[in-house]
Amino acid sequence: MPASDLNLLAINIATLSVLFFSANLLVVRTDKNHTYFPLASSFIGIAIVICQPSLKALAPALQLSTLTLALPALLLIAPCFWLYVKGLTHNAPWRFEKADTRHLVLPWLGLLISLITFLLPADIHYNLLGKGDMAILEQKSALFRNFIYGLLIATFMLVLGWIAQSAFYLIKIIKRLQHYRNQLKQVFASTEAKEIRWLSGLLLFVGIAWAFATVNLLLDNLFIASEYTQDTFQFVLLITVCFVATWGLRQKPGFEELFSTESVDFEHQASLAVDNENSQVKQFENVSSEKYKRSALTAEMAENIAQKMEAAMTSEHLYLDANLSLPKLAKHIHTSPNYISQTLNETLSTHFFDYVNHKRIVAAKKLLLESELTVLDIAMQVGFNSKSAFYSAFKKHTKLTPSEFKKRHIKNT
Repeated sequence: MPASDLNLLAINIATLSVLFFSANLLVVRTDKNHTYFPLASSFIGIAIVICQPSLKALAPALQLSTLTLALPALLLIAPCFWLYVKGLTHNAPWRFEKADTRHLVLPWLGLLISLITFLLPADIHYNLLGKGDMAILEQKSALFRNFIYGLLIATFMLVLGWIAQSAFYLIKIIKRLQHYRNQLKQVFASTEAKEIRWLSGLLLFVGIAWAFATVNLLLDNLFIASEYTQDTFQFVLLITVCFVATWGLRQKPGFEELFSTESVDFEHQASLAVDNENSQVKQFENVSSEKYKRSALTAEMAENIAQKMEAAMTSEHLYLDANLSLPKLAKHIHTSPNYISQTLNETLSTHFFDYVNHKRIVAAKKLLLESELTVLDIAMQVGFNSKSAFYSAFKKHTKLTPSEFKKRHIKNT
């Protein structure tokens, strides 16, 4: 076997090993959280699509059967990854629901074509898929030839459908993440550990890889020899799979710590940005009146809640808790999380994230001017989890960096 084929085989086996090992670990976790099952399914789909180099060398008898399943497997990857992202960003424990079956329409159509292909005579099956030779059709009846041509056209249309499907879910995931980050700021005072930023980087990379794969797939299906280095493609795929597997195994749903919170109406609390995947993301100030139109909260009650929150922050320094969340604050002041959210949005014209971080910045400014502590020490003391989060919040609230603020104040005094 040539050295190039050995390299390709080694990389392919390594990729398949990571995919199957990670899928197994993810399936084991589905007892506690169903979110991981779609990612495992996506990994299995990728494995079926890319396994031909390994099967050619190690199990050639399985090549044709696996190749027949490549179409539904290809169409399964994007919707399963979308369902995984939906589970990570869901404001309650995620379960596969009847409404989610619509995402599997194309994979089911692909599976139907695969089943029909399996039922074709062995010589037709082998020549069309194994050798890519259509000459054998000339020996068949016109009706049978037309049936096969229709099957090939349907297959090509589904390949085009995969291109549109992938682009659709790529955009859908980007919007979902934007919506999710807005939700986080309504519930948590520190969000950097929950924002799933690795997915944003992955999406950029996948977008480029998708364009590359699309061109090659179209060329292959148009029976034009596409030229690209298999070794390079397989190596990039291995790195990508390792990256997704590593983060996929360690990533927890952003709202998971609240799923088991007792005496907290989390569904109301998270309704501040209703989890409707078909609706466009809206700014909370444009929908606050609609969102709370059925609320029993009066202006007097809201004012009382605002005073309680202010006391908890200024007198009890609750903002110093780096893991402060809306349910924690609600429990502390014995108030409904939904009422606190409504008070913040409508009475104080802010959300939980900015409200708490404003208190932290006020405390930080005092420490910057009255102490010799480092910026990192000050950030940790006032409740931030990282220096970068502190810098970002400080600049948002003061339009200055901490060092610029300190210099300007010293200069003015």
